[in-house]
Formats: sequence, C-alpha cells, structure tokens
Amino acid sequence: MTSAHPDGAEPPVPPDTGGAVPLDPDGLWSNIERRLFATNAFFRLWAAQFTTGLGDWLGFLAITVTAARVGGGSPETAVGIVMAARLIPGFFFAQVAGVLADRWDKRRLMVVCDISRAAVLLVLPFVDTVWQLVLVSLALEAFTLLWIPAKESMVPSIVPREHLTTANSLSMVATYGTFPIAALVFVGLARGADAIADVEALDFLRIDQESLGFYVDALTFALSAVLVASIPFHHSGRVDDGETRRLDFVGTFREMGEGVRFIVINPTVRAVNIGLATALLGGGMMVPLGIVYSEEVLGAGPAGFAGMQVALGVGLGLGVLVLTLLKKHVSKHRLFAGSVVGAGAALLVAASLGTLALVIIAIGVLGMFAGGVYVLGFTLLHEEVDEDLRGRVFAALYSVVRLCVVAAFVIGPLLAAGLDGASHRLVDRGVDVLGLDVYLPGVRLTLWLAGLIIMGAGVGAAWSLRSGRPASLRAVR
Repeated sequence: MTSAHPDGAEPPVPPDTGGAVPLDPDGLWSNIERRLFATNAFFRLWAAQFTTGLGDWLGFLAITVTAARVGGGSPETAVGIVMAARLIPGFFFAQVAGVLADRWDKRRLMVVCDISRAAVLLVLPFVDTVWQLVLVSLALEAFTLLWIPAKESMVPSIVPREHLTTANSLSMVATYGTFPIAALVFVGLARGADAIADVEALDFLRIDQESLGFYVDALTFALSAVLVASIPFHHSGRVDDGETRRLDFVGTFREMGEGVRFIVINPTVRAVNIGLATALLGGGMMVPLGIVYSEEVLGAGPAGFAGMQVALGVGLGLGVLVLTLLKKHVSKHRLFAGSVVGAGAALLVAASLGTLALVIIAIGVLGMFAGGVYVLGFTLLHEEVDEDLRGRVFAALYSVVRLCVVAAFVIGPLLAAGLDGASHRLVDRGVDVLGLDVYLPGVRLTLWLAGLIIMGAGVGAAWSLRSGRPASLRAVR
C-alpha cells in the first residue's frame, strides 16, 4: 500500500490550526471547524469547492436557457449540442489534464483555472449563436478538467488520514447539494435583472436573467481563486524541475501510460474505478427511465418521479451522514464493495415493486448505498495513491464516470425499447408466477438488468480489493 504522503510532500498540518490562524480563535466556530473540517486549510478548500459548485450549477442553468434562446426553431437540438460540448472534452483531454495536475503546482493551477473560468463567463452575456456558445462551453470544461484533479490531489496533503472520509462526505455535499440553492438563486435573479435593466447606464452589460447568472457565476470563481490562494499548501517539489513545466508531448504520453498502468495494476484503484463506473452505468439509467417507470408501472406520472428523485437525494444525505458517524468502526474496503452490491440490490427491489410508497423507500435505500460508494471510493483513492499520481488517477476516474453517465442515458432507453418489444412478442408483457401476475415491460427488465450488473461489479470489486491486500492488512482494515 502506498503512502498518502510521499517523500518530499508537505506533511499534513496539525488538526488544531491547519497551519493557519484560526478564523475565530477560542470561539465556537473554531471548535466546529476543527471537528468538522479537521484543518483550516481544508475548510478553505471546501469553501472554494462549495462556491464553485454553486457557480457551476448556476452557470449550467443559465447556459441551458441561453442555448434554448439562441437555438431558434430547434431549441432542443441547441441544448443537446451545448451539453455535448461540456462532455466531449473529458474523453480526450482528461488524461492530459491529469498529467499537468501532477506536474505543476496544484494551488497555482487551481487559481489560474478559477480566474480563467471567471474571464470566460464574462463573455457569455454577449454570445448570440450556438457555435459561439459551444466554443465557450469547451473552454469552461477544459479549465474545469484541470481544476478537479488538482483539487482531489491536494486533499490528502492537507487532511489527516483519519478525517478523509468526512472530507469526502463534505465534498459530495459541496458538489451536489448546491444544486437546489443554485436553482433558487437563478429564480431570484429574474427579479434582480428586472430592477437592474431599468438603469440605462448598465445597458452595455445586456442585463437579463441569464446574463446576470453568468456575472454572479464569474464572481463565485473569483472568490474561489482568493480562497484557494490562501491555502497553506506546498507542492512536492516537481514544479521546480524545469522539464516538468514544459509541454513535452513525448513525456506527456509516457506519463499518461504510467497512470493507466497504475490504474490497471493497483487492485484498489482498479476496484474503485470499476465499482463507481458500473454503479453509475446502472444507476444512471434511473434518470431517463424513472419517469417511464413511474408512468407505465406505477401509474404515478411526473409526481411519482419527483417523489423518487427526492427519496434519492434524501438517501444520499443519510448515507453520507451514517458514513461520517461510523468511519472509525468499519472497514472501508469491505464497506465499499458491500455498498456497490447494496446499491444494485436496492435497484433490483425498487424495479420489482408496484406501489409508489414502497418504491420510494427502496430508492431512498439506493441513495444511501450510492452515497457510500461515492465517499468510500474517493477516500480509498486518496489513501492509496501517491501525490505524484493522484492527478492522473482522478482524471481517469472522471473520464470513466462521464463515459458511463452518457452511456446510461443512451443505452438505457434503447435497451428498454428493445426488451419491451421482446417481452411483448414472447410473453405479452406479463407472466403468471404462483398465481401472481407479474407485469414485464421493457423498463422493468432494463432496471433489473442494471441492478444485476451493479451487484456483479460489487462482487468483482470485493475480490479485487481482497486479493490485492496483504493478509496482515485484511484483519485490521
């Protein structure tokens, strides 16, 4: 097992101060900060992630509305093209971004990316065509792909090992819990835009709900840059090597190959990538198929689907909370694999039920396990990977995650349609089991298949994690 703090890296700062002056010495907030965030350094990093998470969701909403507006007679196509522009760079640039994050000073790289994203966002209010929106979206995504692995690589260097589970739980909240806040802010910006639009001196800013969203989004990235710049973090030293600062294409490809080999050979990294990716591939099918299941099987329509989404969110929160409370009493390796299996089983049960209330409960359980998979997966990678490889490892993980999400959105509906046709021809969409009529539409069969795939991935992850750990560690981890 590799060390979380390789030779040459700055050791973790003491948990009582974080290497910086507490925000509220001897006060209530100082105690909360030490207990919850472990270090002042991580609190600043988390605050930056929360701020950029809020900005990312706000920008996502504003860009979606802008794409529909400039799309003319084909708003759906315009939105699809722009969203594709946010996903495609990850397939081609993520590994290069991981190499650069491993080479360069992570704090400086994050600050540059935040400032660059803020500058790009200031251009968006003046975009009038879809292709311009696509170019701007590509630029935003490129800087985001650099920021993410640098951030993930920094975490184990500023957070004590025993606090990594809590740190990743908080990071999940900052990433996904900011969406409802951003939605409320975006709605409120409509009123703010109406008030500002009456000021003639500001006409050159093209103030409306979307443009005001872009301006606020740019402000969040500027604030994040200030927060990241204040983090007491020191790079491991590779940045002082002149060769690492040059864009050497041969060396870049060599380092990309090193990262891929490490991911394939290291059993923990391999298991986490397979477990997370497969869970997202199966669970992601709930997004396009959930509304279909609610309408065709449950007869609950959009209201039922909304209830399922709420249950999923509540389950995620409960899962993160339970993990935070039990982090010192559980084996992360076993619990990660068990959470993957549990998520698949919960999806299998949810797809087998025909009552909305029971489905909502099962979806909530699915959310609990999914939260565990996310937090434990990231924690295991933070613990097992040296700093000079973390950028490439997390960049690869995000590439796989994106690929699986896109595949779930595309494959899920196609597979459901194909299985529905087969079920109709073979069994007239239903069978009799011990006197009980079981309805078998394609959407239910697809979700069953997804659940089984996730459970299989969990079993494979458990085997990989156990086979790759020494016997002495199996008894204590």
